[in-house]
Amino acid sequence: MAIIYGRADSEKQLVDLYPKQVKKIEDIDRVHDELKDEYKTMDDGWLGIKKWNKKRQIKNFEKNKDDPFHAGAKGELSALDVLSQLPDDYHIMCGVNLALPRYVTYNGRKNLRSAQMDFVVVSRKGVVLIEVKNWSTKYYMNNQNISPHEQADRAARVLWISLQSWRAPKKPKVKSIVLSTRINMPYDSKYKFVSVSNLEKINSFLQNRNEEFSDKEVGRLVGRLKGHVTK
Repeated sequence: MAIIYGRADSEKQLVDLYPKQVKKIEDIDRVHDELKDEYKTMDDGWLGIKKWNKKRQIKNFEKNKDDPFHAGAKGELSALDVLSQLPDDYHIMCGVNLALPRYVTYNGRKNLRSAQMDFVVVSRKGVVLIEVKNWSTKYYMNNQNISPHEQADRAARVLWISLQSWRAPKKPKVKSIVLSTRINMPYDSKYKFVSVSNLEKINSFLQNRNEEFSDKEVGRLVGRLKGHVTK
């Protein structure tokens, strides 16, 4: 099994929407049912404040059920489940957040300084940034925001700059991938260094790469990243 650092960023953001009893996505339905059971057995009490507060908590669950973090968290967790099956010489950084000391130029404009990365996989086979998208075909076609390919490309630049060091590997290459969990997302030639994969192919893609680093270099790369994961 691969070595996991941190947790999926979208899961943390989703869990933060709920009461403290919810520690992970699997807890949501259980805690929701427990609150509903407690509500049924409560009397009105003093002005019914406790009962009103319990009902407010229940409504909060119902309000959040359509939050986009649900789809994002499920996609990232399904990806992590697959990635964790890699051998134990693979290191998976979850929810990596990096910020550069100053803005850098991207596509001719000095507009890039930070990035959030779903996963960064480090092994002797290289550094691979993975942007997970749990999108339907309809959502992909109607998306008006920054494209997944550009997201991965921008993040890869931030990651590459952040990993530069005076110690080997001094300027490690970064491979970026859009990992689609639901549809066969097309390759975009505008972002020629960004590959597209799916859950069935991602592990073989990572394992079939040529070796780039020694074990010592892998350890140094892990050391540069593990303090930036989501906890």
